[in-house]
Amino acid sequence: MSTVLGIDIGGTFTDLILMRDDGAVVEKVPSTPSNPAQAIVDGLRVLKDRHGVDLATLDLFCHGSTVATNALLENKLPATALVVTRGFRDVLEIGSMMRPSLFDLKVQKPQPIVARELVFEVEERIGRTGEIDIALTQAAIDGVIEALRAAGVRSVAICLLFSFRNDAHERALAEAIRAALPDVSVTVSADVAPEINEYPRASTTAISAALEPLVARYIDEMSCGVIAEGLAAPVYVMQSSGGVMTAEETAVNAHRMILSGPAAGVLAAQRLAESTPYSDMITFDMGGTSTDICLIKDARADLERESMFEGRPLRVPQFAIHTIGAGGGSIARVDAAGMLKVGPESSGAMPGPVCYGRGGTQPTVTDAHAILGRIDPANFLGGEMKLDVDAARRAVEERIASPLCLSVEAAAQGILDIADAAMARGVRVVSVNKGHDPRDFALMPFGGAGAMHALTVGALVEVGRVVVPQRAGIFSAVGLASSDVKYDFIRIVEKPLDTMPAEEFRAIYEPLDRQAVERLNDKMPAGASIDLIRTAQLRYMRQDNKVEIELPCDEITSHVLEKLATDFHEAHHFQFGHNNPEGRIELVSLSLEAFGRMGHARAEQIGALSDSVATRPRTTRRVYFKETGWADVGVYDRRDLQPGSSITGPAVIEEREATIIVTPAVSGRVDAGGNIILERMQTGAAE
Repeated sequence: MSTVLGIDIGGTFTDLILMRDDGAVVEKVPSTPSNPAQAIVDGLRVLKDRHGVDLATLDLFCHGSTVATNALLENKLPATALVVTRGFRDVLEIGSMMRPSLFDLKVQKPQPIVARELVFEVEERIGRTGEIDIALTQAAIDGVIEALRAAGVRSVAICLLFSFRNDAHERALAEAIRAALPDVSVTVSADVAPEINEYPRASTTAISAALEPLVARYIDEMSCGVIAEGLAAPVYVMQSSGGVMTAEETAVNAHRMILSGPAAGVLAAQRLAESTPYSDMITFDMGGTSTDICLIKDARADLERESMFEGRPLRVPQFAIHTIGAGGGSIARVDAAGMLKVGPESSGAMPGPVCYGRGGTQPTVTDAHAILGRIDPANFLGGEMKLDVDAARRAVEERIASPLCLSVEAAAQGILDIADAAMARGVRVVSVNKGHDPRDFALMPFGGAGAMHALTVGALVEVGRVVVPQRAGIFSAVGLASSDVKYDFIRIVEKPLDTMPAEEFRAIYEPLDRQAVERLNDKMPAGASIDLIRTAQLRYMRQDNKVEIELPCDEITSHVLEKLATDFHEAHHFQFGHNNPEGRIELVSLSLEAFGRMGHARAEQIGALSDSVATRPRTTRRVYFKETGWADVGVYDRRDLQPGSSITGPAVIEEREATIIVTPAVSGRVDAGGNIILERMQTGAAE
């Protein structure tokens, strides 16, 4: 692809990057929470009016959105029904034996996505091996349809027992409901989560069904808007698993875009890890409302097949991203006990932080940075937006400093310290909690605020190196512009590994491979190549903890299966701290990741690496650091930092979309790829 547009809709700003053969065009426009599609239209108009971009010449448009995430977080969902096998009406109410807090006797379980009065039973039964125990009759179907019509729902989720073995009843019921109630969207578990475990499967299907009308409307509004602006390129949407699907597919697979935006940033980091020495890194994506953290090992991010969203299980492949409710717009407050709290509530895009001058009255993390001189109030977004620092000072003094008997500077620094502590805990969740030492990884910050906190967060978890990539402020949009079409397939097996010959593996994968190739050929752009990745999910017999092992995509032989067993024992020990080399292994399922490699947009050219040269700052500014207090520090323009350039903290590095804070006793250099490498100096080195 020669011209690719990536647009990432965030909580505060919407980022755009147009990658083409002669370089990149970058823009940032305010998000429009009341109508997210409008921000895309606004961005396209800026590209046309300010840069003279002819949208009709674009080859591809990929975008990520928080529409599904926000709808779930805010519980703004349409009336949704769930149809289950008779006897399973309380599947969402009962849930599982897992407790969110083991010793909390007052813990409250999340409310089910579907209220109990909208859960309807149907007389039918599929056995565990796929045989029909109780046939689905027309009378049973008619009874469900009448109940749904009387309930007046907008969406229906169908999750029948063992439909992943035999989906005939789900398909028949869905077809009848669509015919009788054409204005109601219908989602079946055989399409959404054809996997074992009734509760996670029902929860995922219900979430997808509840989101479908909202996402379908958004996709329709977005598609009409971009067409009206003259964009004729195919439109793709980022999935949580790090690949894109067509806009039409997104409308009926809403659950696959819940982590759409954050996944794009991880994808961009994974691309960089593949082509640089930094193959082991922890990504740190801090935007206006939240911070998303993910661990990349050997240039590949972990892919989870089950996660929890707001306490509800979600069965969908997605990057193992941990989200913290701390961003530039996170609100600081003093609680009833006199403790300073930061987040998870956010000022969002409107009204935004106090210093934005849009009517915000509650101090935020961004206001703290503005007060401490970390942000140039006259040069925010390249001077397009002026910040009101005096208003931010008044808000912090009134709501934080005075109640706590602190100076305004100490209060602002306290806001940043608390946000840093929360984000450091998030780094430990994706590293220490999974058996990794964060000291073995580099921290890669991006998003509008990531590079302002990376060094202080890194110090808390003892990460010694921070790698700030090019275009850090719009890095998720960069990931969108370098994405591939992707589909995920899975087949439940549930057999002892030692009873399965290699021929049985091939018999499962051959139809999956054909299905993947057919779908990719139908949905990916011309010229894309196909790449298949096979994985097996295994566990010890009669145990529940599963481990995922990658399989070779060439012929599966007995030697490959022997190695699969060995790899499983080793991986189980790493993940859970124990294994049983003599234990029998069960093959739970086989999965397939199918990529349509689209030929990524060429990165901007960077000059050859020169000898280390100390670059002079463009200006100086008074900035407050905890270690030094107020001090005049050098302010650098990132465009002046070429490969080989070096700097020493304290310093501030500015670019249009982001600011990089270099704390005291930190040295920085620019590598051959234009990345800024920041490292803490040894004790005494700064002297």
